[in-house]
Amino acid sequence: MRRNFFLTFEGIDGCGKSTQAERLKQALMDRHFSVTHTFEPGGTALGRKLRTILVHDELNMSLFSEVLLFAADRRQDIDEVINPALQRGDVVIGERFADSSVAYQGVAGNVGQERVERLMDIVTSGLVPDLTLLLDIDPRISLARKTDLDRIEQRGTLLDTVRHAFLDMAAKQPERWVVIDAARSVDEVFSDVLEEVLQRLE
Repeated sequence: MRRNFFLTFEGIDGCGKSTQAERLKQALMDRHFSVTHTFEPGGTALGRKLRTILVHDELNMSLFSEVLLFAADRRQDIDEVINPALQRGDVVIGERFADSSVAYQGVAGNVGQERVERLMDIVTSGLVPDLTLLLDIDPRISLARKTDLDRIEQRGTLLDTVRHAFLDMAAKQPERWVVIDAARSVDEVFSDVLEEVLQRLE
């Protein structure tokens, strides 16, 4: 049985990351894995303060500044949560990681994909998930599931661009990424999620 494993959920807003991450955490704990679950932005005390700025505050923030705030949140999460958990031998489940910055700000925000990739390599000290599950869904379906949209979700066609950026990244790194159709029922999606994860852990 494999120990010390880092997996992430990626996808556009409303794709079901939190629901699937919680279900996966419980399913792995039921199988006696030691599990740490974190999320971005907001998985640490610093992250919660940054989340308020990033998601809710009406600030005229440049997209490059946005990248840097997400980067600060991510680094704190790595130092405070992810690395200690991996050192303990945990399975770490992350909702979003560096790939989100590449897709949202790098590609969709025109900050530059390679530019953000270089920055994220520095921020993460080269930490890359062992597995990334992309919950793929049409933005029109995902946003219809949400009752109130945050500052980033309100950017109109941005999510179409983000979705395709994720799919392009997945196509280029098939050894790490698995694309899962998230437009189906929660149970159907979770069946695929659990199968993919257990295949690598057991």
